[in-house]
Amino acid sequence: MADIYIVYSSANRVKARELVEYLSKSWSVWWDDLIVGSFADEIEREMPQAKCVVALWSAASRASSRVRDELVLAEKAGVVILPVKVDECEAPYGYGDLSWVDLRSWDGHADHPGFQQLLRRLDKVVPPKARPKRPKSMASGRLAVPSLFLSVSSHETQLSPLEAVKALRIFRAPTILVSAYDLLPGRRAPGLLRELKQLRNDGGFVLIDSGNYEASRRQDAAWRPDELRAALAKAPHDWAFCFDVLKPANTVERAVQQILDAVQRDREFTNAPVLPIVHARVRPSGGHDLDTLPTILREIADRLEPPLIAVPERELGAGLIERARTVRRIRNELDQLPFYQPLHLLGTGNPWSIAVLAAAGADSFDGLEWCRVSIDRHSHRLNHFQHFDFFTWQARLAESAVALEAQDDDGIDFVGKAAFHNLDYFAELATHLRQAAAKGSFEAFVTGLLGQSNTAQLTRQMPELFL
Repeated sequence: MADIYIVYSSANRVKARELVEYLSKSWSVWWDDLIVGSFADEIEREMPQAKCVVALWSAASRASSRVRDELVLAEKAGVVILPVKVDECEAPYGYGDLSWVDLRSWDGHADHPGFQQLLRRLDKVVPPKARPKRPKSMASGRLAVPSLFLSVSSHETQLSPLEAVKALRIFRAPTILVSAYDLLPGRRAPGLLRELKQLRNDGGFVLIDSGNYEASRRQDAAWRPDELRAALAKAPHDWAFCFDVLKPANTVERAVQQILDAVQRDREFTNAPVLPIVHARVRPSGGHDLDTLPTILREIADRLEPPLIAVPERELGAGLIERARTVRRIRNELDQLPFYQPLHLLGTGNPWSIAVLAAAGADSFDGLEWCRVSIDRHSHRLNHFQHFDFFTWQARLAESAVALEAQDDDGIDFVGKAAFHNLDYFAELATHLRQAAAKGSFEAFVTGLLGQSNTAQLTRQMPELFL
């Protein structure tokens, strides 16, 4: 049952999507983009349950028999119709006496007079629901929100898994992610499990990834759920991701069931919570299906209520702004649930991406940047690892005593010194990220990382980001 049902012509799909994105912040919204199966069956089921209809008046909708049919259904069900005019047109015959809202000049901004009038009218018909609030912590208070998981991998990093976990333990990193691929008996380095155990004893939180990232990069077709079972058997950990369904089915229902089955199967491998990973379907024409992804995530969260639900950042769109829009659509869907569902983005270690995607609605991230690059603390930009020569002076201004001592320790090589410099940066970034979340405003935080001009471009292209 939705608070608002959107009626529109396909010619006005872009405008309808903009309305959905805004209105979903305060109401549950249904539109035909969510249809799975028969259009007629879904519409006949959803319309009578809606509390009001927002109908987009346009030349195209006036000529649309489907729009007229939906309006007739609304009238028969006694659903209030609130028209909004989006271009120069007359109302469809029979509906000219309805008072309409003028959105002909709406520029996508929430402070537009017509949009504000629409909000006031909706408020009278359907009081807005309270959105679930982002918690300050998860895992019974052990994980601060937002969280940054510092990743460990054997693929294209400057540190081996053993060296990386040892560095994270010495630094007392609060949250780390380790690939199951590198924990497989016979492959894992001697001493790795001991380091993980000590890290947890010191209060660290260990999340184990499925291993599919490394397997795919190495083209290892032998990596299967049984290998994940073997990797988890003795590895100290607090949470584990399921063995992901890399190629989900074409329909929402089948894709959801595949992931539910994967989580249920992998729960037999560990006593720790098993978290779902959701991959976007690859379209036959190329690119990922971002239209159904938010619905799939919501359905899985609704059925499992997992501590965390994950999606790979690389599948959310081509550029950062498109990815932020996708995260916002996902957050709007998840916020229709009666509880707050934390969202994790796999492979997000770039500071700019972390800031923007947290503002869009993501709650935790993991990335290998800390052991792949050298970070310029002033520009928040990533540089080649060998360029750490130019940032050694920054490393001597570190907040962490461990990072400071590492710079004068002759037993720590160039790679280690750069890694501790990066770890100090990410620890500070996580602190500022959580401060922004606590204030409920990310704009100043994002501006501090991206700069005024880049943030201005961001808000022009995604005006709803900081609302």
